[in-house]
Amino acid sequence: MFNHFVRALIDWAFRRRSVGLTLIRIGLPLIGLVLVGLTVGVTIPTADGPFVFSWDSAGGGSALLSWSVFIVVTFIVLLGAALIIRDVHREGRQKVIVIEARGLRDWQGEALEKAVPALVKGRREQVMVDVRQGLVDGQIVSPEVAIRRLSSIPDDISRRCAGLDRADISFVLGGLAPVPLLFLLGVIVDDESHTLIMDWDRTRRMWRPLDEEDDGKRFTVVGLDVVSSGTTRVALCVSASYDVLDADVRQVEPTALIVRMELEGRSTASHWSEHKQQQLAQQFLDVVMALARRGVTDIALFLAAPASISLRFGTVYDKRNLPQVELNQFEQADPKKYPWAVRMPVAGLTQAQLIQR
Repeated sequence: MFNHFVRALIDWAFRRRSVGLTLIRIGLPLIGLVLVGLTVGVTIPTADGPFVFSWDSAGGGSALLSWSVFIVVTFIVLLGAALIIRDVHREGRQKVIVIEARGLRDWQGEALEKAVPALVKGRREQVMVDVRQGLVDGQIVSPEVAIRRLSSIPDDISRRCAGLDRADISFVLGGLAPVPLLFLLGVIVDDESHTLIMDWDRTRRMWRPLDEEDDGKRFTVVGLDVVSSGTTRVALCVSASYDVLDADVRQVEPTALIVRMELEGRSTASHWSEHKQQQLAQQFLDVVMALARRGVTDIALFLAAPASISLRFGTVYDKRNLPQVELNQFEQADPKKYPWAVRMPVAGLTQAQLIQR
C-alpha cells in the first residue's frame, strides 16, 4: 500500500495537473522569497524629481507584512498538500482490472497490463485468460476448455471487486484469440462499468489504445428489409475486416435469411478510432434490435472483425432484452469453414455453450 502511495504521488508530481499541485507551485517560491529577506526598490523619474519606492522585509512594518505573507503562502502550500493527499488517497481506492485473452501459439508479446496508459487511474490487477491449450497448428481443437476458463471470470471479477464502489472500478480489455471467445469475454464484462478496449498492433508489435481519427466510414446494411414479421432465425453476417462469404455461411445455415453488415473501406487496419468503433457498435446494436422487433429470437452471427471490435460488440450486447445469439468460428482450412460456435449467455441462458459441428 505504501509503495502504491509513493508511485501515485510521483504520478501527481510529474504527470498530472491538479489544484493542489498548482497551489504548491505558487506558494513555495513565495515562501522562499520571504525567508531569504527580499528588498525591493523602484525609482521612477518625475518632473519633481525621482520617486523612490522601496520595501525591506527586515524592518518595521515591512516585517509585519512579510510575516503576513509568510502565513498566507504557508497556508496555501499546506492546502495544496492536503488536496494532493486527498486525491492520491481517492485514487488508491480505484482499481483497474486488466483482462487479457491469449490465444496465439508461442506468444512473446508484452503483457497488456504494462501498456495501459498512465491516465487510467487506479491499482492495476491483471487477469490473464490463457486459451492456448488445445492448439494444433494454430487452431483451437478444444474450445470447450477455453469457454470453461472464460466462464470462471465473473467469479474472479466479483472477488476482486468485493467491497468496492462501482464508480471506483474500471476495466481494460484486450486479447488475441478466436472471435467467439473475444465476443464472449465482452458479454461477460459488459459495459456497465468504465471499460477501455485496446488492441494489438501487428505492425508495431505493441498494444495500442484506439487513438486515431474517425474516417467516417460505417456499415452498409443489406437484407434487413426482407426480414418479415414472424421470422425467428436469421444469419447476421458482419464484415468489418475480411469478407464473410454467403457460400461459407450456407454450409451451416442453409435456410436462414441472411442480413449483411459490410464496412465501407474495410481492412485489418481500419479500426483504430474509438469514436468510429462506438458508432459501429451502435449500428450493430440497432440492427439486432430491429431484428428483435420483427420477432427474431435466434441470431447466427458470422463476424469477421479485429479483436477490439469483437470485444466491443460483446460489451454492448444486452444480456436480457436481445435475442439469443451464437457466434461462429471461421477456420479457412476446415471443410466446414465454421466447425464450431459459441452460444452466448444471454436471453436467459446462464452459461455459454459450445456448438460443435
